[in-house]
Amino acid sequence: MAGVGAMAVMVAPQAQAGPASDAPSLVSAAGAATRLPAGAVPGHWTVDRQVPAPTLPQGAPATKAATVPQTPGTVDSDITLEVRDVRYAGQVCGTGRVDMVTGPGPMTLTLTQSRAIASTWSASVTIPAWKVSTQVGFSVTDTATRTEAGAYTVPAGKFGYLEAYPLYDLFYYDIYSRAVTDHWVGNGSAQHPVGYCYNHWSN
Repeated sequence: MAGVGAMAVMVAPQAQAGPASDAPSLVSAAGAATRLPAGAVPGHWTVDRQVPAPTLPQGAPATKAATVPQTPGTVDSDITLEVRDVRYAGQVCGTGRVDMVTGPGPMTLTLTQSRAIASTWSASVTIPAWKVSTQVGFSVTDTATRTEAGAYTVPAGKFGYLEAYPLYDLFYYDIYSRAVTDHWVGNGSAQHPVGYCYNHWSN
């Protein structure tokens, strides 16, 4: 299928609801680290990345304490705020299933739907979305259209399941205020859809 990246086999668990931070980062056959939903069965996952990987520095969330007194969720002024130090935290599989197909073996289950997947973002203080978008390199309030390309061959005598979840690039960033001599006031994260994660199994 034109425009769809190659799939990389994962060693990872079957999807369960839960935060991605509960699962370890795993490495695909293509060498890309991918964090999967918590609660897994090894060997049930494939990952289809459809865009080039970012070249930003790798990094984790900030562990600083705010140096400017703040009421939670507020800031001195939107005008004084700046987003800086954007860091790439790798690929993560979303926990919200977007598609599923089932059927008895022997047969091959496929998912080929195109759909718009929304970017997401959050911040520890109130800041305009456009300031985050400018620094992370994509619109945090927009969507990206990605085409599913999942397939799973169900063995004879079994009943198979194939699920699709969004694949995101995860970024962290820091927020500074110029109102009090350029102090750190908070941080945030943003996710951009770059493909799909597929979970398959049979019973």
